[in-house]
Amino acid sequence: MPTSESEPHIVVYDMDGTLFRGDCGGAFIKQQIKSNIGRLLLSILIAPFAFPMLSIPSMRRIGVSAYLWIASVGLSEADYKKILDEFIAQYRIKPIEPVLTECRKDIAEGKKVVIATGAGHEMASAFIRHLGMENRVGLVTSQSVRFFGGMISLIQANGETKLRELVRHGYSPPYVRAYSDTASDLPILRAAAKAFLVNYREKDRIYLSQKLGEKLQVIDQIKP
Repeated sequence: MPTSESEPHIVVYDMDGTLFRGDCGGAFIKQQIKSNIGRLLLSILIAPFAFPMLSIPSMRRIGVSAYLWIASVGLSEADYKKILDEFIAQYRIKPIEPVLTECRKDIAEGKKVVIATGAGHEMASAFIRHLGMENRVGLVTSQSVRFFGGMISLIQANGETKLRELVRHGYSPPYVRAYSDTASDLPILRAAAKAFLVNYREKDRIYLSQKLGEKLQVIDQIKP
């Protein structure tokens, strides 16, 4: 893995579940599927195969693609963009203030801040604008493409893929700090001098504590 200069100078923040609560991409897909009986039935049909893939880093892109395709199949590019824009406009952000405050402090101090998220680029960009960080942070996101009348994930920025995408966009480790809410970001947390777990599940805390030891610090915002 390529590395940046000897002195780390980049701070990495996850977005969903770290800067604010929830999973915006997952919420969009669920909304789309639940709004149409055909989409709902198809999602139930594939659930035994596709749903477990969401928890397996090497297969997550396939699982996400399956549900994203069901949520979008039959929509033109214009219709898909319109529905996505409407979702973004009505989505209520619930900030996790200690982390958001730290992020804004890093920006104000001139640190090189990058938001690395599994959300799609259009959605992530909109929420970064809403948080007042447009053009002030780097942004690394998942990427989707059209496939047989719907959308699928071309690049799913989770796990090792998220770290590779950071490097590809010029944000090579080591990092000053990294913030995440999930154990799937272990590669990035491991590549940081200080690793912060936010809004966490207890099983993730236990796993990351075993992997990172004293380097891991916990911000006490536990997921329900």
